Amino acid sequence: MASNESKRLLSLDILRGLTIAGMIVVNSPGLDETYTWVAHADWNGWTPADLVFPSFLVIMGISLVISFGRRRERGESVNAMLWQVVRRTFIIFAFGLIESAVFYDFTSIHDFRVLGVLQRIALCYFACSLLYLFAGWEAQAGIMAALLLGYWALLTRVPVPGYGRGNLTADGNLASYLDRRILGAQHMMNSVEDPEGVLSTLPAIATSLMGVLAGHWIRGRRGKRRKVELLLAAGAASTAAGWLWGISFPLNKHIWTSSFVLFTGGIALLGLGLCYAFLDDDRGWKAWLARPLEVFGRNPLIAYFASGLFYGVQEFVPMRVQGAQGNLKLWLTYTLFAPWLSPRSASLAYALAYTGVCLGLMAILYRKRIFVKI
Repeated sequence: MASNESKRLLSLDILRGLTIAGMIVVNSPGLDETYTWVAHADWNGWTPADLVFPSFLVIMGISLVISFGRRRERGESVNAMLWQVVRRTFIIFAFGLIESAVFYDFTSIHDFRVLGVLQRIALCYFACSLLYLFAGWEAQAGIMAALLLGYWALLTRVPVPGYGRGNLTADGNLASYLDRRILGAQHMMNSVEDPEGVLSTLPAIATSLMGVLAGHWIRGRRGKRRKVELLLAAGAASTAAGWLWGISFPLNKHIWTSSFVLFTGGIALLGLGLCYAFLDDDRGWKAWLARPLEVFGRNPLIAYFASGLFYGVQEFVPMRVQGAQGNLKLWLTYTLFAPWLSPRSASLAYALAYTGVCLGLMAILYRKRIFVKI
C-alpha cells in the first residue's frame, strides 16, 4: 500500500503554500504606505489580497475531506476523529489568542481582541468537520446554500436600530452592529467593525464548505482530466455567479458577503484546477517552481503563526529611526530599502524579504521532514 507521503496531493500543498505566502506578504508591510494590490479593499470591492484568506478556507475544506476520508478507510472510529477535531479547534483558537496578544495593542483583558484569522479558521474547521462526519454531501451542499441565502436575507431584510433595513455601510450593517453588541467595540479590530466578526463567520463556513464539496469530487473515482474539468467549470460558474450577485449585494471581505463567498471561492477552485492540471508532479522545472510553495504548504499554520509572532515582536523592539523613536521593523525598512526605493516599494520590499526569511525557517523543517500536525 502506498504511504501517506506518496498519496499527498501536491497541487493542494502548492496552492496552500501560495495562500500562506500571500498572507505573510499582506500582513507584513514595512511601512504604513502600501500598494493597493497588497492591501485589502477599504470596503466594497476586492483586491488580490482579498483572495488569500478565502482560498485558504477552501483548501482547508478539501484537506479535511481527504484526511478524514483516508482515516475512515483505515477503520478509525468517529469518536477518535471527533476528539481530534475538538483538540485541533481548541489549539488553533488558542494560537489565535496568542497572536492577538502580540499583534494588537491592548492595556488589559477589557480591550483584548477576541476574534481573528486563526480563530475563524478554528471555527470553520470545527463546523465543517462535524458536517463531514455526520452529514452527506447533499446535506452539506444544502447547508452551504442556506448559509449564503440566509446571510443575504439577514443583511438586506433585517432592520438595524438607528440605520434601517439593508444598510451595508461599515457601521450600519447588521453584522457590525451585532459584533458591537456581542463582543463590545473594545474587543474588535476597530470600534466600528471586525473583519472576523461573529455573524460573518457563518458565510465563512460556507466558503469552507465549498472546499468540502470539492474534496468529494477529488476523492471520487473520476480520472484526473475529468476532475480538472469539474474544478475549472465549478470555479468559473461560482466566480461568475458571485460577480453577478455582487451587483446588488456587493463583494465585501469585511462582512464576508455571500457574493464574496462565491466569487473568491470560485477563484480558489480555478487556481486548484490549474495547479492540479499543470503542477501536480515533481519533475523538472515544475519541481523548481513549486518547491518553495510546497515548503510553506506542508507547515501552513506554523508558518502563519510564527510569521505573525515574529513580525509583532519586531514592533515591540525600540529603535531610533531617523532621529525619532521607532521599532526594529521600521529600522530594517529604512536602513535596507528606503534609501533606494519609494516608500511603497520599500514597504513591499521589506514584506517580500520577511516572507523569504520565513520561507528559510520553514525550509529547515522541510529538509528535516518535520511537519507539525496540530
